[in-house]
Amino acid sequence: MLLDASPWVALAFIGLLLLVTGADAERRGWAVAAVATLALFLGLRLLPSLVPGERVIGDLWDWSGSLLGLAGVLLIATLLVRRGLLDWRDAGVTLRQAPGSVPIAVGLIVATLGINYASMSLSTFRLPGVPLETWLYQATLPGLVEETLFRGVLLAMADRAVAPRRAKVDVVGARIGYGGLAVTCAFLALHGLSLGVLLVLPAALLYLWLRARTGSLLLPIIAHNLWNLSIYAAHL
Repeated sequence: MLLDASPWVALAFIGLLLLVTGADAERRGWAVAAVATLALFLGLRLLPSLVPGERVIGDLWDWSGSLLGLAGVLLIATLLVRRGLLDWRDAGVTLRQAPGSVPIAVGLIVATLGINYASMSLSTFRLPGVPLETWLYQATLPGLVEETLFRGVLLAMADRAVAPRRAKVDVVGARIGYGGLAVTCAFLALHGLSLGVLLVLPAALLYLWLRARTGSLLLPIIAHNLWNLSIYAAHL
């Protein structure tokens, strides 16, 4: 779950893209767009908490803030697509998977989920029970919202912001560069500023690799939601 304690740090990480854009004004524009998009998401996500009265559905998870943030990100992406500056597939919004990517991607998801569940089960911490709403939330919104933002729209912007001389590296068939590093740092920052965030790192790298290898957000969204569910299941 994203935290509200470190938005400025996350924005700073995305802002680092400004240092690797080179002298190209268009690339610098994409870096600014990435920062603005993240800022808009964070603002919209926080908006329900500023409105008096009932702000969320239920008592545990802020559905309304997440959905508002997602709507803002999709609005920006839609405007860019209509202007011909971006293609939906550039942001991973496609069901088409890169040839030969699905078997290895699914295998990696199964393996990492198994390892994560087993390692989490070793903890002595146990939950007395998990409300149905929590299961529903974790099975839907985290992956949909966070993957659309980070490994979708922000990654597309970040990759356009990075100067071409800063080449991507092939990681087992997935091309990953400075743009992926920047959005991963922002993703980690929004999950907290403690050593506990290191527990999020394996998942963040998995989602980035899946996005780069398959060319789609479909498997990252599925993996993200399953990862969250596995954590709760392991602590029952």
